[in-house]
Amino acid sequence: MLLQDYHNGNVQAIEKLVPIIYDQLKAIAHRFMVKENANHTLNTTGLVHEAYLRILAQENNNYQNRSHFYAIVATTMRRILLEVARSKNAVKRGSGANKIQLEEHFIISQNDADQIITIDSALKKLHQIDPRLAQVVELRYFGGMNVEEIAEAIDCSPSTVKRDWRTAKAWLYQYLKVS
Repeated sequence: MLLQDYHNGNVQAIEKLVPIIYDQLKAIAHRFMVKENANHTLNTTGLVHEAYLRILAQENNNYQNRSHFYAIVATTMRRILLEVARSKNAVKRGSGANKIQLEEHFIISQNDADQIITIDSALKKLHQIDPRLAQVVELRYFGGMNVEEIAEAIDCSPSTVKRDWRTAKAWLYQYLKVS
């Protein structure tokens, strides 16, 4: 993989890599940003560039395949948006709890950074209970990956991914309802 070649010292690999992955990175970022407030301080291109720089800076990258790489990209973008939400939340302390909808994708708006933080907290708790369920949620929602792509990324069958997705949604619904 070109990214691993880059980390192994092949500087020319990055020149070949960028055109190949840039459009897919923009598509992943767009899925995040379409839900954000129009006056958000970070745009799609900014999110792509920030995620890309963070991934290049990582020392130990053992990407199993393309799906695994894009799953890491989605996780990185989620963390960037979480950092933005936390910084905004620190400024606006004191707002009340809000309802979070669970559908095929969560409804997240930067107008309410508390939602992003609440979902992150729920995913951390779910990860303690069942790491694979949390990973399926992260890849499905934050990565925008379909069942087959997730199955490839986590090396299991599509039927297992579907079952995990249903289980995770039910667990998250109950967790968020109580929170």
